[in-house]
Order: sequence, then structure tokens, then C-alpha cells
Amino acid sequence: MRTLLSHPRAGLTLLEVLVVLVILALTTALVPLAWRQPRATAGSALHALTQSARHTAIRRGEELRLRVDDDGVWVLAARHGADILDTGRIAPPSTSVSLRIDPLGSCRPGSDAADSRASFDMLGCRVVSTPPRADGVPE
Repeated sequence: MRTLLSHPRAGLTLLEVLVVLVILALTTALVPLAWRQPRATAGSALHALTQSARHTAIRRGEELRLRVDDDGVWVLAARHGADILDTGRIAPPSTSVSLRIDPLGSCRPGSDAADSRASFDMLGCRVVSTPPRADGVPE
């Protein structure tokens, strides 16, 4: 039986080369996006800090106080503040934060929380900044 072509194919067609180039272009565009680490923000650093403080309060079985200043300096102390457990610095949050964390891990605003621009989500143990009103005056 005779084939239609008298000689075997010796190369690639233009369509095959274009398909390979498109696949390579898509791969080089998408793979770096999958490897990129998300940027840490002040909110994510504050959330990680509160979660760590919750775990410490549960592990120790006592109420702890967490205070984060406007410049990002934080202090984790025992209930009465006499025993400082840990200190550090995170990215500065939008407002200062003061939390009381009980031995069961639930959070509530501390008694020295002076900034009223932020509200608190007690279920998620998160500080939620309230957006300013349209006239620019904080609520």
C-alpha cells in the first residue's frame, strides 16, 4: 500500500509551533503568580498576634491582656499587668488596640480602649475599623 506522501515529514508545521509557543507563554505567565507569597498587612499581622495570644491564654488557663499601640509596639501581659509575658512590634495598625482574652479564648475590648473609631468583632476576635462618613467626620 502506497502512502500519499512520497517522503516522511521532516519538521513541524507552523500551527504546531504556534500551539507550543502559546502553551509556554501561558505557563510563564501563570506559574510565578502561584508561587508569589501574599504580602503581610497590618490587619493580618494584628490578626496573627491576637490568635497567638488566644492560644497562649488557653494554654496558660488564665486571662491575658494584649495592648497594641499606634506605632505597632505590643505587650502581652497577665491579667493584672504585673507579669509581662511577651513584647514585640508589628506593622502599625490603623488604631491602638486593647484586648482582654479569657482562658477559654474569647476576646473582648480592654477597659483602657480609648479609641472609638474601631469596632470589635468578638466572635472572630478582630478589630474592624469603621469607615468615615461621607462628610469626613468620624462617627
